[in-house]
Amino acid sequence: MRNELNDIFDTDTNKLAAVTDTMDEILIPKIDVDSTRKPHIVRYILNKKLKPIIDARQSMFERVYPISEKLAMKMLATGYKQPSRFGRWCPVRVKEGDCIQTMSGPGYTMFPCIYRSHVYFLSSPQAREEFVSDPIKYVSQPTPKPVVPIKIAVIGPPKSGKTTLANRFAQEYGLLRLSIGEAMRMVMTSQPKAFLSLEMQKHLVKGLTVPDELAVQALEMCLLDMRCQTRGYVLDGYPQTQRQVELLTERCLIPFRVIEIDVKSKEIMVRGTKDRIAAARIQPLHDSAQILAVKLGAYNRNIGVVRQWYETEHMNYRLMDGERSKWWVWNTALDLARESVRQIQTYLQRISDGKAASIADMCITPSDFLQRVGDYEQYCPVSLALRGELLDCSTNKTLEFAVEFRGHYYKCAGKTELEQFLAEPEKYVPPLAPNKLPPPSRLPRRRTPTEVKASATIELNSYCPVTYLDGKCRYEAITPGNPEFIAEYVGKYWYCQSEEKLLRFMKLPEQYASLKLPHKLPPTKESLTLTSLPMLGYMEQTVATALVKAMTACGTVKPKYPFLSPSRSALFYIAYHLKAFNPKSSDYIRKKYKKKLDRFEETCSLIKYLGNTMTVRYKEPQERPADFDVKLQTFFALRGIEPTPTWIS
Repeated sequence: MRNELNDIFDTDTNKLAAVTDTMDEILIPKIDVDSTRKPHIVRYILNKKLKPIIDARQSMFERVYPISEKLAMKMLATGYKQPSRFGRWCPVRVKEGDCIQTMSGPGYTMFPCIYRSHVYFLSSPQAREEFVSDPIKYVSQPTPKPVVPIKIAVIGPPKSGKTTLANRFAQEYGLLRLSIGEAMRMVMTSQPKAFLSLEMQKHLVKGLTVPDELAVQALEMCLLDMRCQTRGYVLDGYPQTQRQVELLTERCLIPFRVIEIDVKSKEIMVRGTKDRIAAARIQPLHDSAQILAVKLGAYNRNIGVVRQWYETEHMNYRLMDGERSKWWVWNTALDLARESVRQIQTYLQRISDGKAASIADMCITPSDFLQRVGDYEQYCPVSLALRGELLDCSTNKTLEFAVEFRGHYYKCAGKTELEQFLAEPEKYVPPLAPNKLPPPSRLPRRRTPTEVKASATIELNSYCPVTYLDGKCRYEAITPGNPEFIAEYVGKYWYCQSEEKLLRFMKLPEQYASLKLPHKLPPTKESLTLTSLPMLGYMEQTVATALVKAMTACGTVKPKYPFLSPSRSALFYIAYHLKAFNPKSSDYIRKKYKKKLDRFEETCSLIKYLGNTMTVRYKEPQERPADFDVKLQTFFALRGIEPTPTWIS
């Protein structure tokens, strides 16, 4: 038996060797797996080695050849190979969703490879290995979106870490970091004979501060650098005053994101102290605690205007907690930068393709929006086309659901309407739109009571038209409207019952304006003054709740004041309770009577304490509880003391 098994094994081994040699000749890869180990280990190794072949099955017969960057540039220069449609974008990082182009050029190594007749540039050796393993997966993805430079401004109090964050952006993504001082020095160093440099020199020689007008001109000149146009820039600690914001806006220097790093004053002082005693410091600087306090005070006085401007006008202001870890601050700021770049890339691509694009977070001011608003003004075109509703979106001051199509701006009511407009914008704008916006004279308007004349006639006898129609025009649905919620339509006025009913009237005014009341109407409700009510009704409307709470508390405590009847004790307890919890009294009065109420309850508890502690037989003083004698004397001291009005006053 053993000899037969050996013969079979030798025969199978020889056949396997012959098959292996044949496969090697035709370049079919083989995988060796040690099957002497445990089955689950063999299964794991087998799956691991087969995974590249199974996952990248579509690229099984594709070949990718890694080359050096020098050879790649030579092939492209001679025309032997062509650049891919990815250009300098890394296909692997594009597949991962990265919207910022990999840095390239002198000092930055790229890892190119040849696939078919094109050269692809990868960002790292790992990315090149992934591309080599499955090139079709990365080549079949859409073409990268246009390159958009990063433009951000980092502001914050001194010692908040804004310079560290700006330097990190410059190091990681090649941005030009600019403070206003560096911008002026750069201009004076690179162009010393320029008129701008000479003007700044005049002020500096006299010991004066360079005016903001000249500083912004220097900043604008620095931003003309090719690095700013291709990679972007980060403003370090600028702008900080309203005048600086106005000058930047006049010259159209608007960052995509203004990031403010918020740090408390105590933490700022701690950081300043650590920097002053740091071992790495070589020269003393003007950063004492007093100087730091002056800088912090100046920042707090001016930052409010800057914050309000970017929040309301460009809507690109973001606040970050600077007291968290530096990794969290960096990741959050990077996410904000990527979000802005991705938004602009999507906008540019969709507009170039003739599609509608969202303009949220695009630094468009409300005045610019109104100048290019479409035929529907600020009414939702989707709601008007699908449901015939006049939905006014002017109450939403942001541009979260605003879109641009064919050079005009439109506002949508919500996310669902925004997605519908982006998918098929032609359906909702002229000439294919089913409904047109009525003329201004037939648009509903919301009015306040002061805007309506006293002699104006209220339609529908001041009854709410929305409630009446919702009730299918029944008698029970005839409800008076609220004079605070007034709608005007074609020169007439209607009262609505609530805010929600008013908004519904504004959506479909024609539907509600044509209603007619029946001949039989409910009787008019006459308002009664509180003082005209009978005593029982007056008390019900004024002190009923407080009295019920006081009596409930009295029933729970069951007070019995020494040498007073239970009824008089209960009356005093209710009086104290009403005084202690009177919402119209001041805090001092309420606290005063709460103390009196606690003292009254403590005195009432003397009877229960003495009854539980006293015994029939006499006890020596040393055998009694420590506070027994004091409480007994207090109890007998209350004998013969009649209540007076000053008890409650």
